[in-house]
Amino acid sequence: MPEARATGYQPPRDAFGLWQEQPELVYLDSAASCQVPEPVLQRYLQYYRRQHANVHRGGYPLAQQATQLLEQSRERLAHWIGTDAEHLVFTAGATHSLNLLATGLAIDWQAGDEIVVSRAEHHANFLPWQRLAERHQLKLRWLDLDPLTGGLPVTWPELIGPRCKLLAVTMASNVTGQIFPVAELCRQAAAQGAVSIIDAAQAVSSVTLDVAALQCDALTFSAHKMYGVTGCGVLYLSDRLQQQLQPALLGGGMVAQVSEAQSQWLTGVHKYEAGTPNTAAIVACAEAAEWLTEQRQKGLSDYLDGLTRWLVDELGQRSWIQLLPRQAPALPVLSFFSPEVHAYDLASFLAEQGIAVRAGSHCAQPLLQHWQHEAVVRVSLAAYTTRADCERLLAALDQAYQLFADA
Repeated sequence: MPEARATGYQPPRDAFGLWQEQPELVYLDSAASCQVPEPVLQRYLQYYRRQHANVHRGGYPLAQQATQLLEQSRERLAHWIGTDAEHLVFTAGATHSLNLLATGLAIDWQAGDEIVVSRAEHHANFLPWQRLAERHQLKLRWLDLDPLTGGLPVTWPELIGPRCKLLAVTMASNVTGQIFPVAELCRQAAAQGAVSIIDAAQAVSSVTLDVAALQCDALTFSAHKMYGVTGCGVLYLSDRLQQQLQPALLGGGMVAQVSEAQSQWLTGVHKYEAGTPNTAAIVACAEAAEWLTEQRQKGLSDYLDGLTRWLVDELGQRSWIQLLPRQAPALPVLSFFSPEVHAYDLASFLAEQGIAVRAGSHCAQPLLQHWQHEAVVRVSLAAYTTRADCERLLAALDQAYQLFADA
């Protein structure tokens, strides 16, 4: 059994103020947003208390210091995902990043060209491409999931063919936790001359990112999915994509010169960062990356993998619960439903017991529609999740079944 002592990892509950206020809370909704550890929160507050100014504008010391902090954070986060600062753009979040890409990509679209997405996409990595397809008379092609394993079928390369101009795929499902072979997908797209975009928002807290190894054109994630605060997104852009991508937002901070007749943008990644950036959230994001790296070095990944496998086994012993298909490798995220008890009823009962989970379509309606589910319950684990949390979940689920099945 995956006890904390078996791996040497101890969930750092004391690093999270939430459990000082609500010690009995079982928080199993980290796939939506992770809680923020104290070192990250303190770094965020320190910026506003002592270092806040508008970056890239003022020549006075405080503004210069703020600018330096932002650019140092860019360098740290770039290194964290295997690239350099010249390829990293800050946005408001992964949804913002994906919309910037869909708006600014200068591709010579022809009617009938194809955009390939997976059935597992979050709406943020589907809706922008759906609208783009409608505007240019493009065809959306789906990489379906194997209904038994939850992974891609062996025939997936056939769907990324010569008419594919864009591949936009999630690194991992936010519903099942299934991790997909994105490096292979990107290689297939490159062989067709297509642009490849990876949504790593769900995977970032669990998977070590290396854009050089992935050979993708773009990759994005949100800080609040990796123990940071909301309001910060990270967007990697390859040299190739920077040549094709036009700024979607125009304004202060991204121009070299403006005149009545014409204007000239800055070169490099700064031309994609119009307006005042959320510097505090960016600095906190870099701190969160460092904190997460330290937790991984202490054994976080093995701990969560063992705890998740144990929970999957326990849920599988309850005949009234059916897990959505998943196979290794997978995130510490899983979803299930019951033919006898509605997902919303289960989630509401759990909430009354102080257990936070999420029920619904999880912004992945095409996937659930394909598998003919209206709603499922999602459970997602994180660095602060304990074995006791999972035992309380199981006990509460058994109580819920007795209550609703007999009603």
